[in-house]
Amino acid sequence: MKKGYENTGFEQSHAASGMAPVRHVRNYRGFVFAKINDGGLDFEEFFGESLSSFDNMIDRSPAGQLKVAGGVLRYMHNCNWKMRVENQTDTCHPMVAHESSAGTVVEVWKKAPPVTKKPMAVEIIAPFMSPYEFFENMGIRIWDNGHGHTGVHHSIHSDYSAVPGYFDKMKAAYGEERAKAILGENRHNTVYFPNIMIKGPIQLLRHFKPIAANKTLVESWTFQLVDAPDMLLERTLMYNRPTSIVGHDDLEMYERAQEGLHSNGNEWVNLQRLYSPDEAGQTNVAVNGTSEWPMRHQYRAWTKFMTMGM
Repeated sequence: MKKGYENTGFEQSHAASGMAPVRHVRNYRGFVFAKINDGGLDFEEFFGESLSSFDNMIDRSPAGQLKVAGGVLRYMHNCNWKMRVENQTDTCHPMVAHESSAGTVVEVWKKAPPVTKKPMAVEIIAPFMSPYEFFENMGIRIWDNGHGHTGVHHSIHSDYSAVPGYFDKMKAAYGEERAKAILGENRHNTVYFPNIMIKGPIQLLRHFKPIAANKTLVESWTFQLVDAPDMLLERTLMYNRPTSIVGHDDLEMYERAQEGLHSNGNEWVNLQRLYSPDEAGQTNVAVNGTSEWPMRHQYRAWTKFMTMGM
């Protein structure tokens, strides 16, 4: 999957569907991006340095390629789409919202005999119960146009067990130094504003599709690293069942928050955590892992694009 423009047949199939004609199509390493309007930012200007997260996810394949694993999981949330996007960079909720799922797993695992090998499911879900200090020190990266990612220094994906034979394949493909750099980058969630999120270390993409002001369809895609051990795909599928291993907790929170918006008690939703007066206009900066800066950044981008050309 090489960088650049390629004839993918997307334009023909899209036109046949009766939808608005596509003006611009870009194939970036196998992922097809389309734009139906001549206006707005071009591909490079819109995504900029944020494409490094796609690069890292794809480079985790010794062959530098991904392939779709199975079909797509679709699930409906009774909430506004912006809640789903905000949640991807919020790090103050995991140890609270996921106590019923991840917290239970941690407590059950404590009762296992000392010699018991930690199951993959426990290894994946237990980090959600990490303390606030873990997430605070994790860091968040702010890019332009509402993009950003959690996990600048480490993430909940940093300490997974080594997969036999995987690093040898990566070293043969990239050399030892480059292989270590690729696998040492463990970004948690990368948000591509307005409605895409990817997880590079476990190769999944979520697409948040607004259906109504209070309804959002989420499409969750999993990918397999070409020429990598099958255990990596097993880990990805383990994490992504059926929406994510803790997704039902979030679903409950979204629906409660949506109901709360009907209250007249306060007309504002507070996104002020760790606010800095000089943050507007800054880009490509790393901030505290518990800051709500990325959410404020998303709303600034929303305002920018909704008023563009006015």
